[in-house]
Amino acid sequence: MYFSRLKKRRRGQIRAVDFIISLFLFLLMLTQLILIIINVQTDVTGSGIGNITSEELDIFGRQLLEQKGDPFWGYQKNLPNSFGLADSLSTTPLTLSAAKISRLITGTSFLISEPTGYEMHNYNNLKEMIKLDARYEFQIGFFPCLKVSVTSSIINTTANIVEATVTNFQNTPIPDVQLYFYSLDLTNGDAILEEIALTNSTGGASKEYLIPSLGIPDSDHISVVIAKKSAMWGINWSYAKTGLPSSKVLAGSESNTTIWGGGINSSSILISDKIKTTNAIDNHFLTILYENSSSSFSNQTINLGTSSESNETISVPTNGLVFFFSIVREDDSYKVGIGSYPAILDQTSDTGIFYQVFGEIDPSENVKAKLSKIYPIVVRGTLMQCQLTLWSF
Repeated sequence: MYFSRLKKRRRGQIRAVDFIISLFLFLLMLTQLILIIINVQTDVTGSGIGNITSEELDIFGRQLLEQKGDPFWGYQKNLPNSFGLADSLSTTPLTLSAAKISRLITGTSFLISEPTGYEMHNYNNLKEMIKLDARYEFQIGFFPCLKVSVTSSIINTTANIVEATVTNFQNTPIPDVQLYFYSLDLTNGDAILEEIALTNSTGGASKEYLIPSLGIPDSDHISVVIAKKSAMWGINWSYAKTGLPSSKVLAGSESNTTIWGGGINSSSILISDKIKTTNAIDNHFLTILYENSSSSFSNQTINLGTSSESNETISVPTNGLVFFFSIVREDDSYKVGIGSYPAILDQTSDTGIFYQVFGEIDPSENVKAKLSKIYPIVVRGTLMQCQLTLWSF
């Protein structure tokens, strides 16, 4: 009888321990979910002036974000007859097509040139397609959930210190974000992972490494930092002034480089790379960083010789982040085009605060009514934000 009671007591203790462990794991998962919601759904209700109602904005949002429209049209030459960015009809969460987003913003991101033979989205035609009331104008934007600031500096010509800070878009520091510190060698396109670190309580982390680790004592390079926390992400870069002054390294929109990733299917993308130049090209590299099945990053470098234009088909995992860099050397200067899939990198700024938009520029002095809302969205298994703005004159 005594041993029977002892066994029951032990079973009860084991069950209690199991319950405590299960409760702990549940609370941990709940904490992660709350963090994501806090950081993503800020300003989800938006703010407005005038008489545009939230119901009108939501109806318009459902038209764009919950409808699939014609089947896959990311890589097709011609535009669809019906419009919708959804990848699935599930609305919890909103899951959008990376191929459709990339194709949508092609008309605004190709400031220098556009892929040969592609029909671009025209704003007025799109308004007619979605039957938007003539009184209204709209803008749709896509951006990541994490904002990354990066600075790099050289110490005694031998070491590079890279400092990164991660916040949300309300500038609240985000701790425990995993940072991948990369050096992108501009002389050969190599992407070298220097370190993986976590941000501290103020959202910061830093890395110091020897410049010769890049293979050339005075190698010119840019420091790239990728931030990840659960499904949220962000990216930024900084030029470390080594052998050349900063005016000799033109990155982002200053590079006169068009780089775009379009979906071919769920595991292949086309990277279209075109450089506007009148000078002879010394060398041209295309470097790709993509998230692999181990939740780390793989990289690939393609030597494009002296060509000013290329179209490369790249195999990538079905989900995860993809970033690519076009590196061109002309005489004593470099041009670095930076892109991502889906194509959201802002082509008008090289600050790394990425925000890509499609639609009209808001002439705020003439606006009679305006309402804006931020929607959390999932693209290729990653968490992003979509801001939809509707206004009238």
